[in-house]
Amino acid sequence: WYPTVQTYSFRRTIAFWGAVMCCEGCLLFLWIDLLTMYAIGTPEMLYELTKVPNLVGGLFFLTGLYLSWFELINMDTEKLNANKLNYVWVSIQSLSDLGIERSSYVGSLTYLIGAVFFTLSQVSDFWELTPGVHSVLIDWPLI
Repeated sequence: WYPTVQTYSFRRTIAFWGAVMCCEGCLLFLWIDLLTMYAIGTPEMLYELTKVPNLVGGLFFLTGLYLSWFELINMDTEKLNANKLNYVWVSIQSLSDLGIERSSYVGSLTYLIGAVFFTLSQVSDFWELTPGVHSVLIDWPLI
């Protein structure tokens, strides 16, 4: 099985941008640790300088993980037409026929779902919530 030039370029581009997005997210998470470690700014500034980069870093990381999932679920496309691409789900049998192990797509999907819950908790942390809702939306996904 040898991919065409178009398929190879598509997969290479998706893999590149997925890696770039994950690296950008990690750098923004590192920014938060550096700010708290060196105690830069007032407590009011620290809230704004950590919450927004945390959300943006989480969104970058979520985008990178989605791109890796997107690349995996489109391994069965022979020709890269817009109407043939899978955006959310794919037949597991078609991936198995290509020799892709079950652990690959289960692991990738689990990682993506975890990133969705993490981003949900980051977005929810911007509002004052009741203790019950706070524990469900913010505390539980961060366990």
